[in-house]
Amino acid sequence: MSNGKFYKLPVEIAGRRDLTPASKILRAVLADRIGDNGFCWAGVRILARDTGLTVTGVLGCLRLLEKRGDLQIERRGIGRANHYRLTSQSVQQSCALKKPERSGKLKRGAQQTCAQALNRVELNQTDQLNQTHIKISCPKSPEALRLAELLLSEIRRRKPDYRKPDLKAWAKHIDLMIRRDKRNPERIREVIEWCQLDDFWQSNILSTEKLRKQFDKLEMDMEKRPGRQAVAPPQRGLDGLTARQRALKETTR
Repeated sequence: MSNGKFYKLPVEIAGRRDLTPASKILRAVLADRIGDNGFCWAGVRILARDTGLTVTGVLGCLRLLEKRGDLQIERRGIGRANHYRLTSQSVQQSCALKKPERSGKLKRGAQQTCAQALNRVELNQTDQLNQTHIKISCPKSPEALRLAELLLSEIRRRKPDYRKPDLKAWAKHIDLMIRRDKRNPERIREVIEWCQLDDFWQSNILSTEKLRKQFDKLEMDMEKRPGRQAVAPPQRGLDGLTARQRALKETTR
């Protein structure tokens, strides 16, 4: 089997509905074998091996390509291989350019099958999806993770054994609040600190997802009951963290 070998299929051929997928694969194999003289003479069994089709399937595809005008077949009689010539001049030119790149150590029959080509496409698509997922999952706002840690520290102030959540997932909801909902980070901090002092909201806001969902109600309640904010705000260092938050961060590393 050739390493890194693949067949080329022109876009105008790939999109045609009058050809079957198997006949398109056979056409690509024939185009790969055509030399500078414009034709090839591969046997039916060799074509079956290169395409992964049966001999009957190859014969059917040859008839279909000939019927659609994509292939000219010069039948040379029993015991002699037919000559095949593609009618698309652009395909023949692309094959002629590709010929010098072949290694002399490679056998003509050592070519990639359809199943392997499809598997490679699926792997490439999976890699692209994984890379997209990574880009979406990473919060873009630098304040998002800090505010997620603030909410966790306020919850653990009342319940020290509160299970540690996925802070990156928490930060993602804060990031959406800042970028998509246009919330001010300082306002988010004020609401977090207020709701965790409120007798009702402190047991209902236990995640950043719930914080985002109830943020408007929280703001309105905070305006109606300003007395809940009478507690002096904690002192923060140059890093924006309180002593309790700093200690929590050190223990969670």
